[in-house]
Amino acid sequence: MKRMLIALAAMSAAAACGKSSSTAPTPAGPPTAAFQVTFGENPVPFRASGCTFSTPSGWYTSVRIQETAGVAVTVSALTQKLDGATAGFLNEAFNSRFGACSGAAFTPGMILGSGAACGTVGACTTAAYSTYQFSIGGTDANGHTISYDAPVLQLGARPAGQIAFVRGEASDRG
Repeated sequence: MKRMLIALAAMSAAAACGKSSSTAPTPAGPPTAAFQVTFGENPVPFRASGCTFSTPSGWYTSVRIQETAGVAVTVSALTQKLDGATAGFLNEAFNSRFGACSGAAFTPGMILGSGAACGTVGACTTAAYSTYQFSIGGTDANGHTISYDAPVLQLGARPAGQIAFVRGEASDRG
């Protein structure tokens, strides 16, 4: 009887050793698109000319949005903010600000997986602001909803005596 109990105890111990208390890892889902943004300048100096024909002064710089996870994104929204508030007078489509980077493939309305989109960002305005930021929204190739806020771009000070408001812009500061 004693031998039988020892044998049963040994079998129970062997069975317990063969079992793992950890569970199998859950397989990772498909990756989500990710971005890195690089500005040509930050802070951006105020420029008295060269912005647009109708409003020659303002702040602008080049920008590159690099997709870093290897997942393409269809961009459906571009929001531009000045001093943290959506700037209605900068209501534009993604394709109006972004296009192909030099020597790279580009599909309008998209940022290709491991690809990039380049453009010029900022504001041509006679009003005074201190920061600019853009956000993009859309869907990646794996079906994930994307919402990305770029880093804040610091806008340099206007020279004294150059602050004026154009009709409609003052109310857009919100």
